[in-house]
Amino acid sequence: MRLVLHRITAFSIALALIVCWAAIGGGTAGAQGQSGTAAPGVWASAINLQNVGNAAATPTITFYDVNGTQKAQYSPSQAIAKNGSLSLFVPSQISGLAAGQFSAVVSSVEPFQVSVNTASTNNPTPPWTAFAYEGIGSSQAGTKLYFPGLYKSYFSFDSEMVIQNAGDATANLTASFYNAAGAKIATANLGTLTKNAAKTFPIATLAATPALPSGNTGGIFGAVVTSTQGNIPLVGIANLWRTSPANGTASYNAAATGSSVIYAPSLLNNYFGFATALTVQNVSAATVTVLITYSNGYSVPQFSLAPFATRAFYQPSDTHLPSGNTNGVFSAKVVANGGTIVGLVSQSIAFGPANGSFASYNMPGTTTPAVNISSVLHGYFGYFTAVTVQNTGNTTTDVLITYANGQTRRFTNVGANKTVNILHLDSTPGEVLPNNTATSAVVKSVKPGSNPPQDDTATLVAVLQHGTAPGVNGNDPSHVPSDYLLSVTGSPK
Repeated sequence: MRLVLHRITAFSIALALIVCWAAIGGGTAGAQGQSGTAAPGVWASAINLQNVGNAAATPTITFYDVNGTQKAQYSPSQAIAKNGSLSLFVPSQISGLAAGQFSAVVSSVEPFQVSVNTASTNNPTPPWTAFAYEGIGSSQAGTKLYFPGLYKSYFSFDSEMVIQNAGDATANLTASFYNAAGAKIATANLGTLTKNAAKTFPIATLAATPALPSGNTGGIFGAVVTSTQGNIPLVGIANLWRTSPANGTASYNAAATGSSVIYAPSLLNNYFGFATALTVQNVSAATVTVLITYSNGYSVPQFSLAPFATRAFYQPSDTHLPSGNTNGVFSAKVVANGGTIVGLVSQSIAFGPANGSFASYNMPGTTTPAVNISSVLHGYFGYFTAVTVQNTGNTTTDVLITYANGQTRRFTNVGANKTVNILHLDSTPGEVLPNNTATSAVVKSVKPGSNPPQDDTATLVAVLQHGTAPGVNGNDPSHVPSDYLLSVTGSPK
């Protein structure tokens, strides 16, 4: 991935730098790193910071090894301005940090929204894949972590959990795994984890009792991870990948809490060959009744979900949903009666020639009139960005995107439960960003017809997707098949 690696020296070992953080209001945030990822590839990362506070600020980033030992510390030489952004390339821009694999903690007096891009796509030999995820703040850590989708040889998909200790004492970790019926199918002792450290737990080799099922029938399940002390805050991500028909990787954040309503801003059914799967997990102690309503008006018949059960819905399998390049993109609202849920959306090429493109995002449960978008790319080392915004309110609104340099674009008459897809390509009408741009943005609802724009009360959620295509500035056609697709959920402003 040229976005990540064009300033980075080659890694001497096949370990990925995984850094995870979030908006930090006058505090610190944990970041997880891997200890021997099972996903194929030689990895490096880019860290995208967006200052979403009220004043310029200089964050401090501290890197730790798998034992929780501090290895390096970094602060930019100049403060990041309000609404400003900065991308860091690791390890080339971190003095004293050797090639390897680390966790990190960031602290600041102003809140930051951060995302991480990790890739192997600039290596001379395959596999060429990429993934991304958003940061996890200290306020988002929890004594339990929920993973709605884990795979073990499931239609060629596999997975791993990455857990970091965000507390002040050593944690003793256990994991429980649940199938779609809510039955506990296995448990695993994950061992100890020191303060600030992070470890990776590949599902394929995890010593669980009984052994975790695999294959197309049983190789999909959810998990709950906790510390046996019961009071140690944890953060985590899951890495997903496949090796057939082509290599592809994806990542999503483990959740510490759920919501009674969650949203899927971007769902696909044979949309330029792409398809999605929506996965829901019940994270409450009681059975919930779940209703999924798509933006075309169709609702999946209500179904019950037992505690900690997980259930997946593959959009091309539902004949009630539109498909194709014109109509095959839509959104959904998922409501749980009697408890809380978390959700995951994964997308990949499912129609046409084999292609590695694969990405995942967390389904947001918090809606606000404005949403932070941590990274926007236009012709940047072969990448462009699509920002998909869903109107979660009950009335029609306009959507305004404002970039870090103050430029704006406006999209009118976005109906309730409808979306707008904001592309950053030379061919997009109204595009204001030039090639070689890497920036950040905020999307917000504004009253229809207001001039100048007036803030609206309609609430939004958003996801961003980085990708490449022939004709995009810097696109490299030599790495085919490859996975240049990354996806991240926007954060409430």
